[in-house]
Amino acid sequence: MAAVIVEKACGCFRNSDFEQETHFETIDEALEKANEMCIIMNEDFCHKHKFKTEYVDGNVMIKMEMNG
Repeated sequence: MAAVIVEKACGCFRNSDFEQETHFETIDEALEKANEMCIIMNEDFCHKHKFKTEYVDGNVMIKMEMNG
């Protein structure tokens, strides 16, 4: 079992339909979902932050950085 975990929940994330932690059967499923989430968040959120995935201890973390 693997999880997608959003490290920090900004205001845009809290207002979205995404969950801060979601579990999947395989790491491949988790990575695919995390990549999809990052694409959506980077394109549709307010652009104050940039989101990227990182593999950490068997889970996929979505990290947030300041944009610019």
